[in-house]
Order: sequence, then structure tokens, then C-alpha cells
Amino acid sequence: DDAFNWLILIMSTTNGALISLVETLEMKKLVAGGLLPPFFVLIIVWFLSYLVIRAHFKAILKTYAWFYASFMFLVILSIFADVAFPIMPILKFHVLMDFPLLIVLLLSCLFVGPFLFFDRLIRPIYREIYKDSRFLISRWRLVLLYGSALLTFLFLARDIVYRTSPIV
Repeated sequence: DDAFNWLILIMSTTNGALISLVETLEMKKLVAGGLLPPFFVLIIVWFLSYLVIRAHFKAILKTYAWFYASFMFLVILSIFADVAFPIMPILKFHVLMDFPLLIVLLLSCLFVGPFLFFDRLIRPIYREIYKDSRFLISRWRLVLLYGSALLTFLFLARDIVYRTSPIV
């Protein structure tokens, strides 16, 4: 929980910095509109995980929050890379078009990486904390929750994800 609280603090600071870094008002609106609604959803889910009494639901909400935060963190890194080092146009037009295998590798890192991170590092800790939760035992349930977190995030942040994606 402390690690996640630090992640929230780092992401909120980065959100503020990214919104102030972009130069035009249009880009400020795009970045703020793309980052703030998903960030508020993340905070609400995390707060709900503290308010819920049953350990099973705590485990589900906290797992969802970790998945969701992973996606958000990757998008923030992508925006930061685009603002600090404008490499996205180079990736779009030169590297990715010449090496389609890189597209597959990039997509697998973006979509499979957060699940592997949670599965290898966070899930063992949560299984110790929430021993009675059947949810953390089943990988299929985790995959379903992962998919719902991904779809929710993509729906809320669709403009910013589309705009900063090196593939689109």
C-alpha cells in the first residue's frame, strides 16, 4: 500500500509538470483532459479499497488500481518522452515502419508488461495479505480484471493515448 501511495504521489506530480510543460493551450487542454479523468478514477478506486470492509473486495479493488495505474504510468512516460525528447515522430515514420517486429514487441510490452509486473511482484504480497481471497488465486479472474481495467482506461484516456501512441 505504501508503494502504491508513492506511485500516486509521483504520478500526480508528473501530471502537473506535464500539463505545465506543453506550450500551446490546445496541448494543455489535451494533456489535462486526457490525464486528469483517468487519474481521478484511479484515486476513487484506491480510496474505495480502503473503505470496503470485506477483504475479498479490497483485494479486487487494489488489484484493479494496480493494473489501472500501470497503464496510466506508461502513458505518462510516453507523454514525457514525447515532450522531453520528441522521438515519437521518428519512431512512427522511420523505425516502426521499417521494422514491424518492433510494433509487436512494443505492443507486448505495453499490454503484457503491466500484468507480468503485477503477477510477479505484487500478487505474491497480496496473496499473503488477503489469504482468504479466492480472486488472487485464479489467473483467469486476474486477466478479466486486467482487461476491464485496460478498457476503462482506454475509454477515459482515448484522446491522449491516440495522440501519444508511436504506433498510430
